[in-house]
Amino acid sequence: MKLQALPTLLAGSMALASLSIEAAGFQEIEVSDAGFRNLNVGLWYPSDQAPPKAPNTKFGLPVALDAPVGKTNGSLIVMSHGYGGWYAGHADTAAALADAGFIVAAPSHTGNTWSDMSSSIDQWTIDRPRHISRVIDQLSDDSQWGPLIDPAKIGMYGFSAGGYTAIGLIGGVPDIAGANAYCVEHPDEFVCSEGMIQSMFDKGMHNLPPSAWGEDSRIQAAAISAPGLAFAYTEESLKDVRADIQLWSGDLDESVPTSSNAAVLAQRLPKAPETHWVENATHFAFMIVACREAFKKEDPVEYEMVCGDPEGFDRRAFHEDMHQQMIRFYSDSFGFNK
Repeated sequence: MKLQALPTLLAGSMALASLSIEAAGFQEIEVSDAGFRNLNVGLWYPSDQAPPKAPNTKFGLPVALDAPVGKTNGSLIVMSHGYGGWYAGHADTAAALADAGFIVAAPSHTGNTWSDMSSSIDQWTIDRPRHISRVIDQLSDDSQWGPLIDPAKIGMYGFSAGGYTAIGLIGGVPDIAGANAYCVEHPDEFVCSEGMIQSMFDKGMHNLPPSAWGEDSRIQAAAISAPGLAFAYTEESLKDVRADIQLWSGDLDESVPTSSNAAVLAQRLPKAPETHWVENATHFAFMIVACREAFKKEDPVEYEMVCGDPEGFDRRAFHEDMHQQMIRFYSDSFGFNK
């Protein structure tokens, strides 16, 4: 979980070629969040239109803008981006899911995006799950989208801080007091060294009721990559998790190390998750971004951290495989493959 905004990176295009005969449909919508600012949401879905010859979006992918909805499979996948990201941080994954028949909705988490980092730690950690629930609420109640969504077939994907978001939504409650004690013994853990856990403790978040962490029982399946704060969960605080889970983590992730996060989460969940520990993958391997020369010149250290991959690791090939594994996971969970 990179605790710095990456405006040059996240605003850049991805410039990926579409391999589909039909383009994923796309709309940008607004979702109300009563008492707070409205949410900016990217919405991907199947369409019957041919893909445009060139990228036509601010995230650099060719999509069928505002196209009529094609044949869907009745399911909704909500996405949660990482710290300092935005709704299109995983646009290639959203488009792949849309091509497979899923409706995919991804909000930019207000106050915790590359262009708006106004939320304090104690605020965005509580806001994020609510944002996802509000997206589900509005789409489910919408006259166009609601009839296309089976309430028993709602899943999510979360990366890094979005992984933390997913854990809360499926019923996990972080043990902030225990995590604070862990940080005393493991000060090099990234979120510990950044003072994040200490801040949450100082704000009294260890005294919050379980309901404050945003459980939404409508979410039946969750794919989670590089989950942030995963060491903060115990067997007791995960005991109410019932969703099917697919876990991903890179073995070279220094921001959210597998050994103290995804692997710990896998051991403590009441139902064994499907796990994918990805060899030679760094934290940002789960994002495909346009690593342009301008970004490299502006911040070569950041460029290397985000865009650099070890020799032999093909990020695009990895994403193709990950997408197929995710499509199969959601399809299995929702009973499409029976």
